[in-house]
Amino acid sequence: MLIDLLDAGLPGHEALLPGSNLPVRVTPLGGGTSLVRFPPRWSRPGRGHYLAGEEFVLLEGELRVSGVAYLPGEHAWLPAGALRHSGAAPAGALVCTFFAGEPTWVSSDLDEPDGPSLRTPLGSVVVPGGGLPLTPHSVLVDTPVPLDHPAEMITVPSWTWELSTLIPEGRVLVRWTP
Repeated sequence: MLIDLLDAGLPGHEALLPGSNLPVRVTPLGGGTSLVRFPPRWSRPGRGHYLAGEEFVLLEGELRVSGVAYLPGEHAWLPAGALRHSGAAPAGALVCTFFAGEPTWVSSDLDEPDGPSLRTPLGSVVVPGGGLPLTPHSVLVDTPVPLDHPAEMITVPSWTWELSTLIPEGRVLVRWTP
C-alpha cells in the first residue's frame, strides 16, 4: 500500500487544525495513526500543546514545529504537554502521524517550547541488533521479524505503509498499538 494514499482519492477529510490558516487533508489509518497532507503555505502561528503525545514520520516536503525543520525520513516524538510556539509547511508536506490519545489542542500564551522532543533521521541512524526503540511504542529495525500481532510499519526509504504481522526486509519503522 503506497504511503501517498491521499492523492489516490481514498477516504479522508479536510480538517482545520486549531490555530492554523488552511485546512489539511487527513486519512485515518486506524489505531490513532493518520496520513496528513499539509497544503503549501500552511501555518499555525499560535502557541499551545496537545494533551496526548505525538510521533510522526515526515514523508514529503518540510514541516517546521517550534523552529525545528523536519525533512523526509525524519521521525519526531513530542510528548504530551510539550509547548509548540509555531508550525509551518511552506511548500506543503505529507506526514504519517500517531497520537497516544485524543489529540486535543490547548492554546497557550507562553513564548518558548518546553519539554523534551526527539528528532531521528531514519535513513542514516545506526540500528543495533534487535532494533532501536524511538518511543515506548515504536522501534526501528533492519531485519525481518515475525510478530505475534499486527503492527503498523513504514518501510524506509520507499515510504510504504502496511499493517502486518511480518516485518519486511530492509529498514522499517514499526509502531505497536498499546
